[in-house]
Amino acid sequence: MLSIVVGAVVCGSSSAQSLQPFVSGLHLPVDFVADPTSDERFYVVEQSGRVRVIEDGAIREEPFFEVDRSNFNQNGWEQGLLGMALDPGFETNRRFYLNFTGKDGSTHIVRLVAQTPQHADADSQEVILTYAQPYANHNGGSLRFGPDGMLYIGTGDGGAANDPHAYGQRLDTLLGKMLRIDVTGTPDEGKAYAVPADNPFVGRDDAMPEIWAYGLRNPWRYEFDSLGRLWIADVGQNRFEEINLQPADSKGGENYGWAKMEGFGEFRPGRSRMRDPKKLSPEEHRARGFEPPLYAYRHDPDGSITGGYFYEGQGVPALRNR
Repeated sequence: MLSIVVGAVVCGSSSAQSLQPFVSGLHLPVDFVADPTSDERFYVVEQSGRVRVIEDGAIREEPFFEVDRSNFNQNGWEQGLLGMALDPGFETNRRFYLNFTGKDGSTHIVRLVAQTPQHADADSQEVILTYAQPYANHNGGSLRFGPDGMLYIGTGDGGAANDPHAYGQRLDTLLGKMLRIDVTGTPDEGKAYAVPADNPFVGRDDAMPEIWAYGLRNPWRYEFDSLGRLWIADVGQNRFEEINLQPADSKGGENYGWAKMEGFGEFRPGRSRMRDPKKLSPEEHRARGFEPPLYAYRHDPDGSITGGYFYEGQGVPALRNR
């Protein structure tokens, strides 16, 4: 069992803070979604296959939703129930979306309807999108709606190590990408969603039209801020972890470099500091056709980048704009 720790008590400077447990008794919590209809209700995704409800600071015993175990796979440590997003119209249509691993290892993006704020209608499940995963890792997992009302899906490069199929740089696959689809309008023929007409690769025979950006290794978590900027935490291989920041006025099409680049330099397999690549400037990145990261740090000893938020609240002044 794990605890979710979300509270912060600030004593003066930003360095003098302490964290307090919010709730405990969860199993492998990986995503946390606030209910826009109630300040006291939150949904927590458990990788093991359930969505739990927190109300008034306590976990309800009955889950909001539990996956159908006949089509669910949590054998790999990056597989399972991985992400959740509430529809922009959730207050009236009660729709929400989940990202999970199917029995065959493929990624499933599904839509469901909440019967009540505490219970989802399992029979309402509708498959929106599926795509194969060649390996058990680098499944991505997040689902987030942008300020444009589109659903953004980070896919991961398919797994193994060092992007063996070069999916990150290929436009003929959904892997290693940030996808952007319309799930609230009229679906395209033969699909459960529409491809936005302004996606950057629409009309190209050599590219999947769902692609919004590419060159990503495993964008496990990402978030939009109040300005419409997209903060992408991309998990690195063995040397560097990085944060990519897409501006609010982006037209899409950014190439974040994987697996040609990692962090601020060229990608090199292994982790020896003796073989670290030369650090390139943002201008040198762009001269090669890549968008540079906003920030990067060494994987060793700090570990992988597993997400975060850009804080814009008023409750903890020392954290604002961090």
